[in-house]
Amino acid sequence: MVITGQFNDSLPPIMDGVATTARNYAYWLNRNYAPSFAVGPRVPDFRDEDDFTLRYRSLPSLIAAPYRLGVPRVDRNFNKAIESIPFDLVHAHCPFVSGNYAYTLARKRNIPMVATFHSKYRDDFASWMRLDITIEQAVAHVVKFYNHADSLWVPNEAIIETLREYGYRGPVEYIPNGSDMAPEEDENLKSLELKGCEILRVKNSLPVLIYVGQHRWIKNLRLLIKALAVSIKAGAEFNMRFVGDGPDIKEMKQLVMSLGLNTHVDFIGPVYNREELKAVYAASNLLTFPSLYDNASLVTREAAGFCVPTLFSREATTAAGIVDGKDGFLSGDSVEEYGQRIAEILSRPDHIRDVGAGARETLYKSWEDIVGIVYEKYQSIVDEYKWRQIRIHGFHKSP
Repeated sequence: MVITGQFNDSLPPIMDGVATTARNYAYWLNRNYAPSFAVGPRVPDFRDEDDFTLRYRSLPSLIAAPYRLGVPRVDRNFNKAIESIPFDLVHAHCPFVSGNYAYTLARKRNIPMVATFHSKYRDDFASWMRLDITIEQAVAHVVKFYNHADSLWVPNEAIIETLREYGYRGPVEYIPNGSDMAPEEDENLKSLELKGCEILRVKNSLPVLIYVGQHRWIKNLRLLIKALAVSIKAGAEFNMRFVGDGPDIKEMKQLVMSLGLNTHVDFIGPVYNREELKAVYAASNLLTFPSLYDNASLVTREAAGFCVPTLFSREATTAAGIVDGKDGFLSGDSVEEYGQRIAEILSRPDHIRDVGAGARETLYKSWEDIVGIVYEKYQSIVDEYKWRQIRIHGFHKSP
């Protein structure tokens, strides 16, 4: 039995793919294999309904709301709870506060640390910092952290190139993301669709386009909003719904207003309840996701579970492996081309359904299946670490 901790700087209710990954790792490991704990900062007025999530004190983030700045080392109750858990392995899902806590814990307990490179951190640094030298220093710090990992994972093989650009030269393993979004066998899809239309405030029979995720310009959302105007000029009719929240939502609404898109576009806010989110996908026809920032977006896999295809930017890392017109749609990274592509796709509703079925076949993988692979990897890493300690010290040092 391998007891593990999933450490991340965000956990649900933050609408974030990495938070969802860490939480699902812990959930399915607990359900099928061995104890695992999701570890992250507290969110005001939110209470976990499970017994495997550990929260530490946090402060508001001044530059990245709704994220929280965790302060685990000064939280006595949290540290007392951590001390009582006999971890065999810790998994850092980010290289910052929680990741460094996991690394310190691993060295203190003499246990291995796995780390996953989920995000293009240089892009985040560029949006927060003004000097190139400061950005590069921050990137070097990230690479230094990953060099400490006993095993480094990526959720998309195309991300390895980004890691090499950052300066990381060590070994990398590919472990794909999963999804918990798919209709159950006994679920009434028509009922789910009607519920989704109610959540999305859709009152007509026009196609439903969605964006699900953080409302940040770094997600290429300025291009998306302007492309919607282009598609309307090309004759497209649709309901566009933005689901989520983020620091740039106010400016996004202003841009929608200035382009006269109010009758087509609505902002729904975050949908935290997973059953309600399933209904959102069931009511949708196309996920519009032009982000160049994401490495292996979970929402595209979630949508695929409901046979909803995604329109990607061709240059996007998260679009790696997508075959245009088979299991997704691809567009150039320009307002004009993306907008024209939306109009073209919507003119062929039967084709959208066929491509959605292709997405379901190739993109959707359940978290339960993925975590089975993860647990086998954990066992192998723990065994190898113990043997390495024996070779080095002549015995295994217990924590």
